Amino acid sequence: MLLVLLVAFRCLGATFSHEYPNLQPLPALFLCSIVFLRGTKAWALPVAAWLISNPLASMLQGYNPFGSGGGEAVAFFALLLTGLLALPLRRSTSPALMLAGGLVAAVVFHVVTNSAVWLADPVYAKSGHGLWQALWTGRPTDSMQTWIFLRNLAGANLLFTALFLLARRSWSPTSDAAPSLVQTR
Repeated sequence: MLLVLLVAFRCLGATFSHEYPNLQPLPALFLCSIVFLRGTKAWALPVAAWLISNPLASMLQGYNPFGSGGGEAVAFFALLLTGLLALPLRRSTSPALMLAGGLVAAVVFHVVTNSAVWLADPVYAKSGHGLWQALWTGRPTDSMQTWIFLRNLAGANLLFTALFLLARRSWSPTSDAAPSLVQTR
């Protein structure tokens, strides 16, 4: 069910990509899956979500899902890096740490993917200024600045991580037996 919801969320985001660019929680899915799931499910769920949703999202946006010139490979690498960075969080899963991890996952994804664009796109000067332009403002001809993509990705990651934590808490078994109170006189 979680996989279906994530694919639907990603396709909905792709359908409204001009109104809500990059409002998709895949880095948070990698983070939460690696932290809370064990065995093959920890990696299989987010990878399956990526493999199913990426071609669908590309088609909904009018792109060839299999011809982006390496963009998918870079994005997938950034998601795998998020999963690796989540491994130390398995020791301490406090809500504050998980929410901070969701923000870090968004920043890692943004920096990795936009740095790759900076390296590949001849429009950007190969300097610190050019890198900053790729990370924050984008090309002068772009209709939207790249910080908006980061903002929306961070928002989606925070929302997904918070909802995941709430759902996980509601799924946790509760104790059937209330502690007995013994009165002494």
